[in-house]
Amino acid sequence: MGEMKLKADEYEKPCILAVDDVPVVLNAITAALESDYRVFCLTKGKQVEKFLSMHTPELFLLDIEMPGMNGHELTRVIRGFKEHKNTPIIFLTGNATFYNYQTAMEEGAADFVAKPVDPSVLLEKVKSLINR
Repeated sequence: MGEMKLKADEYEKPCILAVDDVPVVLNAITAALESDYRVFCLTKGKQVEKFLSMHTPELFLLDIEMPGMNGHELTRVIRGFKEHKNTPIIFLTGNATFYNYQTAMEEGAADFVAKPVDPSVLLEKVKSLINR
């Protein structure tokens, strides 16, 4: 009986999709957020459309610089889904320049986090955006 309750609680947690080509980064994100959120991780931007046909995340964490499809291109894909026109996106980058920050904000990102990701900072940013 207790196990079923746990699964129901898990399902009620807000869903977050993290996309980064570096598995270590995804592990850090998951560790920082999994107690409060259902965290799904993908390593390739091209996997996102299929994921969005089955799930509706309440927030996205996107690496800016990835091979294949970068975070900027991925933002356009996500915004192409009518239910995600306003879903918060937080960009992650190891190259935290003003240009990258400015570009992210112009594309409608809700926030910007430099890597390596500080788990407590990430958790606070996610909480504030999901609780809006």
